Amino acid sequence: MLGQVLKYDLKAVCRYLIPLYAVLLGLGVMVRLLGFFDNISIIAIICGLMVVALVLVSVFSFVLTGIFSVKHYLENLFKDEGYLTHTLPVKKETLLVSKVLVSLITLILTALVLFISLLIAFYQEGLFSEVIKVLGLSIYGMKVYEFLLFMIFYSIIGYLTTILMVYAAISVGYSKSSNKLVSSVVCALIFYFAMEIIYFGVLSVIVLIDPAFISDLDNEVFMMKDLISFFTIFMVFTACIGGVYYYISYRYMNKKLNLE
Repeated sequence: MLGQVLKYDLKAVCRYLIPLYAVLLGLGVMVRLLGFFDNISIIAIICGLMVVALVLVSVFSFVLTGIFSVKHYLENLFKDEGYLTHTLPVKKETLLVSKVLVSLITLILTALVLFISLLIAFYQEGLFSEVIKVLGLSIYGMKVYEFLLFMIFYSIIGYLTTILMVYAAISVGYSKSSNKLVSSVVCALIFYFAMEIIYFGVLSVIVLIDPAFISDLDNEVFMMKDLISFFTIFMVFTACIGGVYYYISYRYMNKKLNLE
């Protein structure tokens, strides 16, 4: 059953994402084609504008991906569509897991389309060999590719936790009898500031245990593994907070569902 729900959710979210992907790929193609004629001043100016547009769309593409995931979560579970969704012979946990998986899958899809778009726009002969060479370098006791893989994984955890935070805020906010949207926004702000307080508390504990740790990070000879240790601590807490948000979403959707 999860596969069927996942297929439906993915199609629903991708309906919003396809135009975004078309814009990304279109801008990539435009930059590449205009680059062949950049010796003409007016075309060079247009090409520059296309590059700026591509950069801006690239920056906001992940934000839009998250917004579309949240939009589908809200409409499919708590608005008019929810009356049909919650009559299906599907567990609430399955509905929630599907939404989380779709958030992850669409994040990966957006990253892939963005990579292809940038490759179309800026690829030059020998680029991959140079990138492989850089990735194999060792900086402060750690390979570049190892650090990048860790940061990608950390970013995914952070992204999913943020999505789950909004899911939880909507689940709590829409359990109210009135002012559901306002309540959701207030809950999201409360969750956000609570998470920031937790992070500050963790950082304070680290400083108390090892007062020199933060200053060591600013030292030119610090080891990259020390930075990884620092981020690992926060990644674990971020994952745990995401788990709490997941439980809140499930609890309220399962026990206190109040459709609009």
